[in-house]
Amino acid sequence: MDVYRHVMSEDEKKKILLLRDKMNNQCLHSALESFSESRETANLPGVYEINHHGKIIYIGGNPHQSNIRDSLNAHFSGNDGLPIGAWLSGPAKDHWKAIKVRWMTCSRPHEVVFYLLQDYYIKYGTLPRFNKPPTSKQQQQDLD
Repeated sequence: MDVYRHVMSEDEKKKILLLRDKMNNQCLHSALESFSESRETANLPGVYEINHHGKIIYIGGNPHQSNIRDSLNAHFSGNDGLPIGAWLSGPAKDHWKAIKVRWMTCSRPHEVVFYLLQDYYIKYGTLPRFNKPPTSKQQQQDLD
């Protein structure tokens, strides 16, 4: 069954499938590795996926004037101001061996993140755990 059939144009479908295939072909790196010492590509702009026990929990792209390494370091240190960072630097900190990361460089990270999130949503009917908007309960906890 072609889950993309009624959702988008053929060109959009091809682009999503190409980007998903390209991302799937990237190496998975353990969260226990230092991203500062990782491959040179981590010093470039791009997109990344954070996996926990083999399931994508976050798809992100680095903001302007940043690189993949700095974005990942911000998430894992909790200095990103996002729920993914609070989780990685808090409850998940002792379980990083179950967390893997993969990334790829690109010149328009936000566009690629959009397509990868669209692909995930089409396949699973939801967004990855930490790409979802916070619930009112989570927002209240942030205010406390």
